[in-house]
Amino acid sequence: MIIQALNKRQKERGGYLTDVDLRGIAAELHVPLHRVQALVSFYPHYRTEPPPHVEVQICRDMTCHLRGSVDIIDHLSNWARLHHTNEIHVTGVSCLGRCDRAPAARINEQLYVLRDAGELQSIALGYLSDDIQPANSDWELAEKKIGTWEIEPYNSQVSEPTSSYSSVRDYAAHPEPDRVLKALETAGLLGMGGAGGRAFMKWQDVRQAKGTSKYIVCNGDESEPGTFKDRDLMLAAPHLVVEGMILAALVVGAAQGWIYLRHEYPEQAVALQREIQRAEQLGALGKNIFKSDHSFKLEVFVSPGNYICGEQTALIEAMEDKRAEPRNRPPELMTNGYQNQPTLLNNVETFSWVPAIVSRSSGDWFAKQGRKNVRFVADVSEAIRGMRFFSISGDVNRPGAYEVPSGIPLGELIDDYCGGMLPGKEIVAVALSGPSGGLLPPRIPVKALNRRFVEKHVPADVTEVDVRDIPLDINVARAMDIMIGAGIVIYGTGADVLNEVLACSRFFRNESCGKCVPCRIGSQKITEMGERLAEGEMTAEELPVLQETALQLSQVMMATSICGLGQVASNPMRSLFGFFPSRVQEALATNRKPVLGVPGLREERDA
Repeated sequence: MIIQALNKRQKERGGYLTDVDLRGIAAELHVPLHRVQALVSFYPHYRTEPPPHVEVQICRDMTCHLRGSVDIIDHLSNWARLHHTNEIHVTGVSCLGRCDRAPAARINEQLYVLRDAGELQSIALGYLSDDIQPANSDWELAEKKIGTWEIEPYNSQVSEPTSSYSSVRDYAAHPEPDRVLKALETAGLLGMGGAGGRAFMKWQDVRQAKGTSKYIVCNGDESEPGTFKDRDLMLAAPHLVVEGMILAALVVGAAQGWIYLRHEYPEQAVALQREIQRAEQLGALGKNIFKSDHSFKLEVFVSPGNYICGEQTALIEAMEDKRAEPRNRPPELMTNGYQNQPTLLNNVETFSWVPAIVSRSSGDWFAKQGRKNVRFVADVSEAIRGMRFFSISGDVNRPGAYEVPSGIPLGELIDDYCGGMLPGKEIVAVALSGPSGGLLPPRIPVKALNRRFVEKHVPADVTEVDVRDIPLDINVARAMDIMIGAGIVIYGTGADVLNEVLACSRFFRNESCGKCVPCRIGSQKITEMGERLAEGEMTAEELPVLQETALQLSQVMMATSICGLGQVASNPMRSLFGFFPSRVQEALATNRKPVLGVPGLREERDA
C-alpha cells in the first residue's frame, strides 16, 4: 500500500518526504509518480520540507475551543514568531480526540493536556533544551475502566485485559452463521459510528453478496469533535474489537481485514497490534482458526489524516491508495467495497458488542437493556434496545466515555454519571452529535420538533421540551428530528453560543475534501456569514436576506453533497438562527460597520 510506504519513509526521514523518497516509492511499488504525489498533496500528515525543531499543534474544536484554546494558539504563535521563529511552529488543528481533557495539544506528535498557555510554552521550551516533559497517556484513563463495562463478557484483569476468544472457538467448532445473525437481530444492535443501521442486515448483505474475495474493515478513525469513546475501548478492551471482527469474517466468509485507525492514536495502534499477535498465538486468528478450515488475516491500517476519512467510502478510497474523496452511492460497500469486492465496514463499538451479544442469551440480554420509561415516547419504548457508549465533555464535573442504557435522558447522564454541571454553571446549549447536529437550547420549542412526533407524544399544553429530558436513543431522536451521535458537548453559563457555532462551521469548512462544489463553496460562504455577524459587520437590514441565503445554501448542500459532511455543514449556523435569536440580536446591536442596503446580494442569490 502506497500510504503505508509513505508513513514508513516519512518516519525514517525524520518527519518529511523528499522527491527522492516519492520517486523511490513509485519505483518500488511499480506505480506512476503522480499517484504518490496526489496522496502527499492531499493528506495533511505528509510534509515535503523538514519540520521545525518543535511543532506545537493545539486543538481548536468544541470543548477545547470552549476552554480557550484559540487564545492559547494566538498567544503562543506570537511568542514563537518573536522569540523562536526558526525553531518553534505553533498551529491550530482539528479535534485530537481528547475532549475530556481539554484543551489538548501535541508537540512533535506527543500528547499533552494543558491548563494554560504558560504551561504549554514551558513544555515547548523543554524540547529545545532536550528537557522533555513526559507526555500524557490515554492509558491513564482507560486502565481504570477495565472490567467495569457490561460490554466485557470475560473476567479481565486490571493489569492486562484478556479473553479466551470463546465465541470464536464455539463458532469454529459449530459454524452456524444464521445463529449469529439471529442473535444480532434479536439484540437490535445498530451501527455505532453515526449512521445507526441495523448490524445484522449489513452482515447478511455481505454474506449473500457475490465476489471473488470479501473483506472486513473496522472504522477506528474517530475524528468527530466531541467523540472519544472508541479511544478508550481500543485500549481497555482491544480483544473485543478483534474478536468481533473475527466472528464477522467467519460469518460472511472474509479472509482479510483491517482496523483503520487515526494516526493521533499511537497507543491504540500498539494495543491492537499486540492483541492481534496474542490472538494469533492462541489460534483464534490466522490460518486454520482453532484447527478449523477458516482463516482470517487482520492488520492495523494507520490513517494519514483528514476528518473526511471517517466517511466510510472515503476510508475505503484511502485504503486503496487514493485521495479520501467520498464515492457516489449506490453501489454500497456491502457489494462493491474494497477493491470493488463485498466489504463489511463497522465501527469499533459495533464490533466490540458482538462477543457479549453472541455469548449471552443469543442477543436477548442486550435487547432488554434499553430504558423503557422514556418521557413522551411511551408507545415507541419497545424500539429502544441495548446499551451504548457516549463521550461527554464540556461544562460537567466528570467528562468521559460512559456505557449507558439506550434511551437514558440527557439529564440523567449529566447528573448520575458526570457528577452534574460545574459549580455555578447552568446549561446554555448542548451539542448532541458533535458539530453535526448544531446546538440545542436548554428548552426546545415544540414547533421545532417533527410534527407527527409532537402529535403522538407531546401533550397539547406543552410548548417547550427540556433538553435534559431528551432520550439518548437514535431512533427516538430521528422521530423528533434531532441528531444524536456518540459525542455530546455541554455548554454552560458564560459560553458564547455565536462563537461556539462559528467554531463548528469553521471545522466543516476546514475539513471539506473539496470534491463537491456545493460543500466546498457553501461551507465557506456560511462561515463567512457567521464571521460577519460575530465581528459586528452585519446590520439588521441584512439579516433577513442572509438568513434566507443561508437556508437556500443549506438546502442545496443537503441535496447535492455526496457525503454527510456537506449535508450537515450548515447545521451549526442554522441552529443559531433557529434556537438562539437573542444572541443574534445581541450581535446586531454591536454593529460597528453600518451598511446602507446590500447591493447585488439579492441578484446574486437569485442567479
